[in-house]
Amino acid sequence: MKRFLPLVMLLFVFVAACSNNGNSNENNSNTTTNSESSEETSSANESDVKSDLLDFQLNLIQTVNKSDSPIYEFEAAKVAEEKPSDEELATMKSDAESAAKTVAEDVRATEIPAELETYKSDIEAALEELAKSYETRAANLSDDPGATYEESDAQFASFEEKMATVYEDAGLTAPSFSADLVD
Repeated sequence: MKRFLPLVMLLFVFVAACSNNGNSNENNSNTTTNSESSEETSSANESDVKSDLLDFQLNLIQTVNKSDSPIYEFEAAKVAEEKPSDEELATMKSDAESAAKTVAEDVRATEIPAELETYKSDIEAALEELAKSYETRAANLSDDPGATYEESDAQFASFEEKMATVYEDAGLTAPSFSADLVD
């Protein structure tokens, strides 16, 4: 899935660019020269914001995925048919906790491009929810195979909702980060 993500993101950027070009061509035939220039600039700016937002999304996904695999390895080991020894499981739990803390730090260190300044406060609030989600997960890792992480999941859902608002305001369909961030 991670190998195909850049291709999928490139396809989304291409489709968004194509759909904007079609719209601006229709508008140009019905307007004056001054408004044509204004609309082209506006359309170009919207396209740039959309592209920058999609690039930001890809960067965020890569940032999280580079460190989060120990979390999912630990969760998978708890329910595996052949469970690891208690000592191995304890080591995996420690690695998962460390990975979750690293992800939280990396998320907080993620820079928001200047082109997304309009959405900066919303994106920062969303990123804080994502970081808290990983911190909460680290603090509550359980050896119980049926453990649920309701608080962490709620924080992640809040992150997705806040990012959905940004995407919708930019004229994009809200992505499902959970599909891309969970291995």
